[in-house]
Amino acid sequence: MTRLADERTERLLRALANGLPHERLADGHALYRGGRVLVMEAVMNTIYGAVDDGAVHAVTLDADDMAYSTCTCPAEGACAHMAALFFRCLESAGGDADEVLRMLMEGGSPDAESAADGMPGESDGPDAWAEWFAGRYGFVWRECRYSLHPLQPVLQEAKGKARDWPRELRRLHWLQTVLLVLEQAERAFAASDPSNRYYYEMSFTRSAEPWIRHWHELLHETGPVPANEAEERWLRAIAARLRDCAFDGTFALLRWDELYVAWWDHFAGWRDAVREERDEIGRLAKGIGDGDGDASSPRATAVLTALAFFRFRAGDHEGAIEAMRRTSFRRTSSFVCGFAERCLADGDFGALERWMLFLHERLRLNRDATVLKSLLKLCRGADERQPGHPLWVRMMRDWLPLSYSELSAHYLARGRLREWTDLQLAMGIRPENLDPGHLRLIAKEAPELLLPLFHRAVDESVRSRGRQGYRAAVRHLKRLEKLYRAAGRQERWRFFLREFRLRHARLRALQEELRYGNLAED
Repeated sequence: MTRLADERTERLLRALANGLPHERLADGHALYRGGRVLVMEAVMNTIYGAVDDGAVHAVTLDADDMAYSTCTCPAEGACAHMAALFFRCLESAGGDADEVLRMLMEGGSPDAESAADGMPGESDGPDAWAEWFAGRYGFVWRECRYSLHPLQPVLQEAKGKARDWPRELRRLHWLQTVLLVLEQAERAFAASDPSNRYYYEMSFTRSAEPWIRHWHELLHETGPVPANEAEERWLRAIAARLRDCAFDGTFALLRWDELYVAWWDHFAGWRDAVREERDEIGRLAKGIGDGDGDASSPRATAVLTALAFFRFRAGDHEGAIEAMRRTSFRRTSSFVCGFAERCLADGDFGALERWMLFLHERLRLNRDATVLKSLLKLCRGADERQPGHPLWVRMMRDWLPLSYSELSAHYLARGRLREWTDLQLAMGIRPENLDPGHLRLIAKEAPELLLPLFHRAVDESVRSRGRQGYRAAVRHLKRLEKLYRAAGRQERWRFFLREFRLRHARLRALQEELRYGNLAED
């Protein structure tokens, strides 16, 4: 069921209060309490249902304009069946139908947002709001049979409860609300069909991505330390909830560990809270491997990742690497890359070297194209910042041929043209497979470097022993002629061409192609 927005529910409630006599309201409530509402479904801003009072009546409630609401009973205007359907809808949204009836009968204000649903106030704190959320929306995840769409109106409605709050408290309320909705997404995923788990994982993750991005945006807008006791109360409650989710081994849909690290990275300047959290993580980490299960389990990996993060922030890189060494690399490789990127940005090349060697070592054992791409990017960045250090290019060479594209681009970007041509020769790359723009650049800057590349291309084309190969050889020879001329070695070119014609004098087809290319005579 798709819930109606609060203001639309309020509009319906006001219309019923103004358009129904008390006896019809009471009759509608009796039908609702007697289980006479057989069907109820909300689509957009319309509620459809069927009510049985001895005869079954089809009822439609239009939340935009009550005048368009209909019922198949003979009563004129709003009827008891409409009231019964509304009470049923109010119940499904977590409201108290009995209290709403009492309020209407006593002439109270028909305000849907405060319709005795137990909603806490601004001063009640995060725990009260989480408890209220669980009571009102705690089972919506059961409606997420094929997608997470039923959770979207929940997020909007729950966030709307704090729209009149001060900006900082409203942001904290929204941070917690997003986490509560993401928890529901985890429960929906856990209940999905195991035989189609991959499909549900892709669908649910895609639906949750905007919520996660919104959560990160809210986090970055939040101050790095609490400004008062109320904010601290909210922040500590959210941090505790985030820790519980990150270390919950049953949560398998979202990367709660990434949210956890992002949270404490943002609040790194909140010294008291960081110290307390670090001590708690240290306590949890002590049991891993001693009776708290395998260190590669999801929960243990999350705890060790958190431990590595706090050690990294404290400058203990060896301790952080040791913690990461005990985790599942496929799960934590993104954190290792992130730590290395932070070292590179800070210019801490000693720590960067340690992290890069660790990353290189683990990648050898657990090959992953995405992680390799990150490693090569880090190598390029490190060589640009520290060009005299041989480690960065050596690492890139170690991953040939997988690193060919990155290494080739790096050599060109750094103006290391000799290394670039040596790489093409070592990899057996033919000139026609190279970017013409790159060849023109080197032909202009250092034409002699391209001579071995084209000489080899000529020999390979001739060895093909075919007319197409001979034509390719002539094309390469024409390019060689230009390179020798650009290098000021025309005499050497004429000597080579004579020797070439003599060496292949018996290949008549080649001699013909040489004549066609005006290469048969000096």
